[in-house]
Amino acid sequence: MKKRIKPVLFILCAIISVAMAYTVFTNAGNNKTAYVALGDSIAAGYGLDGYSPGQETPPDDSYQSVVASFLKTVPYNYAVSGDDSNSCINILNSGKADDALATADIVTVSIGSNDLLKPFTEIVKETLQITGGNSPSIADILAAASDLYVQLKDNKILYEKAQAFSANFAVIINLLKQKAPKAEIYVTNIYNPYKYVMLLDESADSYIKEINKAFDTDSDDYTVIDLYTMFNNKELTNVRFDISDLPGINLDPHPSKEGHKEIASAILNALDKKHAPGTPDISSIKSTAKNQISVKLLCPTAKSGYEIKFSLSKNKKFKLLAATTKNKTVIKSSKLKPGKTYYIKARSYNNVNGIKYYSAYSQLKKVHIKSNLKNHGLPVNSSGYSQSASLLAHNLIAAVAAFQRELVLPLKQVSPYPPLMFLQHRSGGLT
Repeated sequence: MKKRIKPVLFILCAIISVAMAYTVFTNAGNNKTAYVALGDSIAAGYGLDGYSPGQETPPDDSYQSVVASFLKTVPYNYAVSGDDSNSCINILNSGKADDALATADIVTVSIGSNDLLKPFTEIVKETLQITGGNSPSIADILAAASDLYVQLKDNKILYEKAQAFSANFAVIINLLKQKAPKAEIYVTNIYNPYKYVMLLDESADSYIKEINKAFDTDSDDYTVIDLYTMFNNKELTNVRFDISDLPGINLDPHPSKEGHKEIASAILNALDKKHAPGTPDISSIKSTAKNQISVKLLCPTAKSGYEIKFSLSKNKKFKLLAATTKNKTVIKSSKLKPGKTYYIKARSYNNVNGIKYYSAYSQLKKVHIKSNLKNHGLPVNSSGYSQSASLLAHNLIAAVAAFQRELVLPLKQVSPYPPLMFLQHRSGGLT
């Protein structure tokens, strides 16, 4: 019986060892950033090509997809078109996002627009009679303008909606801190989609400024992505309001493709600011041998490594010369040609879950690569040769010329032999 047990135990131990090794290998190879996206139709990519309600994967042009692509991961998408802050709280309390949030590294939240702009837009459409596919006439718009101004000015319901958001947003952040304890949270504030629409721009702006009081730009719990300022400076929504083109009137407040691109860029800039190391300094650089330089770098913050680039001109494209994790390194490369002078710059980076976050580049430094001829520290001329070597060559040429003048030419006049044969004859070299 004991003889049978030993082989069985051996097999079980082998299976457990293999399973453990496989688990370690799998986890090591799956070191990706876990990204969770929460929010409304903005985060869901409403209106973009490829969008459909309730889809698991957002459209390729949505800011959510662009951010996920940079992070080399697939997002956990909990953005739902039509959701307001109450809906977001319900999702967090339901537990359906708990598993994703527990391991999340990055969480983005785009919520609050429906709390305010949904009732605001309904007032506009009802007052201007923009329903279904019907377009109001210019006379209708002018007649309704005064009424619309009254409806939107100091609207008690809109103010209550804007002010109520603050408490809900605080609940959302508290829930995220509990359910995603190691995640960095990035939240977008509310932009004014009607900035370039007469009658609506100032009316909408007063309520949007009120709702944006909920976002604390100095919070330690989250980072604010300022869409309000961004969308004030550019037309980045689908809104079109031109009374000379009434059929083309569109009050859709969602970001356009370009708008999503700008949102993604702002989030990635915030990530870069969070993780990128300080700008390095090239404290010393010199050529120590043919095809070789020695570089000493200093970085004011912690870093994973450096990238060093080079170019023959400071105004031309720089190419990668080497990457290193050391502050002092010797680089030997056939790219560095003897006798040439190169411009060198460096940047530091941090590697976070397989993603490199880069600093700005250092100031340029020049280095002259040593030539093939050893000059023992003597000055080098424009051809790359030492001045002593050039002088030696000059003196040798002068000596040959003197020899021809003093000996060879007179011999041609007195000897029947060519000069070389005469010398060989005098020395016994000819018979």
